[in-house]
Amino acid sequence: MPSIRVFLLTYRRPKLLPRALASLRAQTFTDWICELHNDAPEDEAPGRLIAAIADPRITLHQHPKNLGPVATFNHAFRGGPEPFATLLEDDNWWEPDFLARAFGALRVSDSANVVWANMRVWQEETDGRWTDTGRTLWPVEPVGLPRRFRWPHPLQLTEALHSNGAMLFRRAASAAATVPATTPFAIIEPVRERLLGGDWLLLSEPLANFAITLQSSRGRDRLLWAQSQLLVAASYLESVPTPADVLRKIWAHQRALRPPATPLLFHLAFAGVRPFALLCHARPSDWLRFIAGVFRRPRFFFRVLRFRHDHAELWRTLHPAARQRTSEANEGVMSERVFAKWPA
Repeated sequence: MPSIRVFLLTYRRPKLLPRALASLRAQTFTDWICELHNDAPEDEAPGRLIAAIADPRITLHQHPKNLGPVATFNHAFRGGPEPFATLLEDDNWWEPDFLARAFGALRVSDSANVVWANMRVWQEETDGRWTDTGRTLWPVEPVGLPRRFRWPHPLQLTEALHSNGAMLFRRAASAAATVPATTPFAIIEPVRERLLGGDWLLLSEPLANFAITLQSSRGRDRLLWAQSQLLVAASYLESVPTPADVLRKIWAHQRALRPPATPLLFHLAFAGVRPFALLCHARPSDWLRFIAGVFRRPRFFFRVLRFRHDHAELWRTLHPAARQRTSEANEGVMSERVFAKWPA
């Protein structure tokens, strides 16, 4: 039996899929088997590509109907008989040492269920070229031991630590990371980090490549995006005993984003999520920006506050899961030092 099952996921990207597939076949670690999942039933291009390559390690799974990204990702996390599994999206690609480095790190760490790698960011241009932005998702550090993360980390208020396209996970635990079917795709990674316990390991070298494509599967529904952010943030703040100095840093972090994301914290407070602890750190300029937004779109403000009601099934999963992660941390290393250093 191979050590790793690779789930290569594609949906109507015939020009990008060959690059992802080539990066898989170029891996220095070769003890893998791959399921290529085509979620576009009418698209025959992936089948033709697999036939041309004729690599016996790669099998095509042509979906008879479109499942959508959440169901397809959940299938991957249910895994196969191999002890480890990984995801590769058709728009991303790996460096040749990705699987070798990830497998080596996860195999020797009994407390970790996931390892992921830093990613180099590329931008798709209108003429089809790809531009290296010179950025990475995490600061690049000298090659050494993986950086170890454990719930809770301040970035997990609204963001995810790991990346879908550059992770290796332990099959014995990964079924816990299957998200509710109603989960908005934009927050699938933060939700997963509340469901799956254990340590998470980061390889700081950019061993994978993240593509900013001209077309994205992430929707443009502003209400859904706002409510999704609130679901994630509320589950964190109602589960993690965040001290006042970290709340001040959270305000500073949200204030520094462009555009500023401080309305999220006001919405949390007005939805009853630690209102006094949150609002005492708001500046007059934060209040002015928030009030102006409410006057421009009062109906939107009240709809956003219904995030628990509108996504009741997801909330019933997300909130207890975050509490469970915090309970596990209390039994281990949970203390003020968890929040001692705000990430750059």
